[in-house]
Amino acid sequence: MIEPVTNWANCFYSSEGINWYSSEENLSLDFAQNTEVTVIDYNSGTPFSVVAVNMDSDTDTDILVSYFSDDIIAWHRNNGSYWDYIEIASGISGANSAQPFDMNADGFIDVVATAFYDDSLYWFESDSSEYLWIPHAIAEINRPVDVVPLIHSGQVQLLVAESETGYLYLFKCLVQPDTVYYNQYQIPGIFPGIESIELADIDLDGDQDILLTEYNNSTITLLECVSWYTEFVRHEIDCDIPHPNGLSVGDINGDNLPDITATSFDNNSVYWYENTGTSWNKHLVGDGLWGAAGTTICSITESEDNWQNIVATGCYDSEVRWYVHGSNNLWHEYLMGDLSGASAVCTSELDTVEGVEVVAVAGMGDSIVCWSPGEFATAGTLTSLILDGEVGRVWSRLTWESEEPSGTSVSFHVRSSNTWEDMGIWSEELFEPTELYEILIDTTRYFQYKVILSSSNSTVTPVLSGVLLSIDDVGIEESSSITLPKQILTVISSNPVKNVLEFSVVTPESASIRLLDLSGRVVEEFSTPDSGAYSFQTVELAPGLYFLQSHMQNTETYRIVVIN
Repeated sequence: MIEPVTNWANCFYSSEGINWYSSEENLSLDFAQNTEVTVIDYNSGTPFSVVAVNMDSDTDTDILVSYFSDDIIAWHRNNGSYWDYIEIASGISGANSAQPFDMNADGFIDVVATAFYDDSLYWFESDSSEYLWIPHAIAEINRPVDVVPLIHSGQVQLLVAESETGYLYLFKCLVQPDTVYYNQYQIPGIFPGIESIELADIDLDGDQDILLTEYNNSTITLLECVSWYTEFVRHEIDCDIPHPNGLSVGDINGDNLPDITATSFDNNSVYWYENTGTSWNKHLVGDGLWGAAGTTICSITESEDNWQNIVATGCYDSEVRWYVHGSNNLWHEYLMGDLSGASAVCTSELDTVEGVEVVAVAGMGDSIVCWSPGEFATAGTLTSLILDGEVGRVWSRLTWESEEPSGTSVSFHVRSSNTWEDMGIWSEELFEPTELYEILIDTTRYFQYKVILSSSNSTVTPVLSGVLLSIDDVGIEESSSITLPKQILTVISSNPVKNVLEFSVVTPESASIRLLDLSGRVVEEFSTPDSGAYSFQTVELAPGLYFLQSHMQNTETYRIVVIN
């Protein structure tokens, strides 16, 4: 039996059907026990992008993936109960973005892709066979990071980001059987470290506007279209989001205006930006998602206010989290699942069972995983540890803060004793904050509670956000709390890195710093005595993708570094 404690922390005696994994320190009913998990690929080479698309025009949705370290573009055919791996192209050095698009309007899905180390933009033409793809090199791009295909004025166009220079290009394409002729336009401006691009009619004027994250500028930028090729008005939606990474556009709050969700890689946070029509309001969705990377807006379940859900990945947390909007503009957070090095994410209806599936790729973990979320449990319980008052105490009042949608409830049982090995029977069920004088024996040393969450509708959950126990004789209050260890590793220098890698580390004690290549081989290693800024030379290292790792006690933190 677990012995008593003198204060409560992030520990409980037992639980069933309960999720307490939330940045808002909430308890809610769990859905994960009903979630089906499918591993689509467990031995891939650094999957970098993932798109859900019906590649073969059948009745289900497939997955298109770029593999950065394997230099491969491939798709996974959905056969209902299993997935077929079909290679589209190999030798695409640093394949980092692949998008489905019918380039030649022949009714078959083609693929447009970028190759970071090839400095190239490609079109892979489907000839109607799912196994035969004809490669076409379209143009040279200096370290491309993303491509967005579109039709504008009836013509194929490609929007491409160039990481090395921070330039953004539009390619107006004339597609021929054997090649693509194009006119190239540079969007006015420089956008350092472009990481993600999205197109949307933000101002609802009929023109496509451009949204992008400037990783090196810590900025989310809106380019409002005035004249599609040459004139855009630049707006800074947020210029204080450390290393913005993932970006997604959609009507989150149901007001018919496109909103934005974005991740901050160094802030370990997920945000949403409310489009009011004249300005943007920034809201925190969740924090503590270490190395926040990919994000998407989706509708896994309907919240009580009919808001959209948000899913995000944590590269260093190795987690995929699901956020559901609740009251007081707070977001309830659920752990979708663990995925080592989780990076990009997409959502779609993939099977015949009603409901959206979540697909995430592990950029550092070489896996692709699909989750089919179930419904929330209809009931759950959590039993606290036994609190040791050290002397006899008068346990006077139990109060709590909760959110209970229609058809749900939060209730408690309590008990106390002078012998912790025999805590006795539980009290009757308490549905409201309660005085404990007439329920518990006066002056006892040990106290314990059990919380019960229930729902008559398995698509909604009550939420418990705080418990407060009052003790009359000493005039103090104890409350449960949840804390996460903090160790912060930040890349200071521009990324990609030239000559010198500069970084800072915040840690309560000395940390071991290592630079790893893609194979996991240690190429640099030293110790930092305490928090501060550090650097080392990279001129003798081969260009490529590396992982900067800090290790303190049993906690490891990673940052992705590209060295030119």
